[in-house]
Amino acid sequence: MDYGRFQRQSAETWASFRGLLVHASRHTHRLTYDELEQLAALHRRVLSDFAYARTHFPGTDVERSLRGLAFEGHRLLTRHEPPLLPRIRHFFAFGFPRQFRRSLPAVLISLGIFSGGMMLGFVLTLVEPDVAQLLIGVENVERVRRGEVWTDAATRIAPAQMSSAIFTNNVSVALVAWGGGLLAGLLTIYVLVLNGLLLGSVLSLTWQHGVLDRIVEFISAHGPLELFLIIVAGAAGLELAHGLVGESPLPRKKQLRRAGRRSVILALGTLAPLVVLGLVEGFVSPDPAIGVTAKSLLGIALLGLFLVWALRRTDRPLGSRSLPRGESDL
Repeated sequence: MDYGRFQRQSAETWASFRGLLVHASRHTHRLTYDELEQLAALHRRVLSDFAYARTHFPGTDVERSLRGLAFEGHRLLTRHEPPLLPRIRHFFAFGFPRQFRRSLPAVLISLGIFSGGMMLGFVLTLVEPDVAQLLIGVENVERVRRGEVWTDAATRIAPAQMSSAIFTNNVSVALVAWGGGLLAGLLTIYVLVLNGLLLGSVLSLTWQHGVLDRIVEFISAHGPLELFLIIVAGAAGLELAHGLVGESPLPRKKQLRRAGRRSVILALGTLAPLVVLGLVEGFVSPDPAIGVTAKSLLGIALLGLFLVWALRRTDRPLGSRSLPRGESDL
């Protein structure tokens, strides 16, 4: 096809597309579905013509014009993600608190499962102390019976190394609790029950042998928030499981996609606090120079700050600016 014929044959299409671009740029939120479909169809035609012109008529006015039309169409029709920093700011200010409040039922269920496991572990170890050997190991049980606690070894480990190891372990537990939702929530429930059993057994065993105060002193700074973050990760897993097996009028694929989004937001909200807890557990918890009162106050403050953040109202004041088009809680 020669240059003149190519130009005459498609000029009307290009003019129609250019007119729709002008209209769309002025009335982006007022376009009808028919107009959007027409815009997308014409854009595909312009892209095809641009590719042909770039191959057969490079450097011509038509090729340059089509390049501009194709770019403008792409800019208008493509979803634009806001810059990373505003997205992170939006997540902490609105995304996580909003989702946490919506997922409170799942959080309470997760809390109930964990608490049930903890009470069961405490009672079983109280009735039959040898149960603790199955949960925390024979060596650790023997230490407690000698009046020792395994947390004493933490004072001999470099704080930075300990913080890194603790953060890695905590994130692993949180990820398993969250990802376990893909197994219909069975693995999530297992993680919650197991961690509850372990804690209940430790508290019961150390109480029976008179060293509970030393365990409490060690965990008082990081324990309250750390345990609650595991519960939140469990809630994320339960949200995922609900999308997989829960009843809904929505198609299963769409239900699972929505549940996955909710669960990801909950899980991501635990990461930053887990970093803080790794530092606290590495530098503060094993430090004998810091008294149990100070550690307890720190532990209560960390949990309180997290709850204040997670439960904060996310209603935006009038006149507040939102993220650009394509806004996401993530």
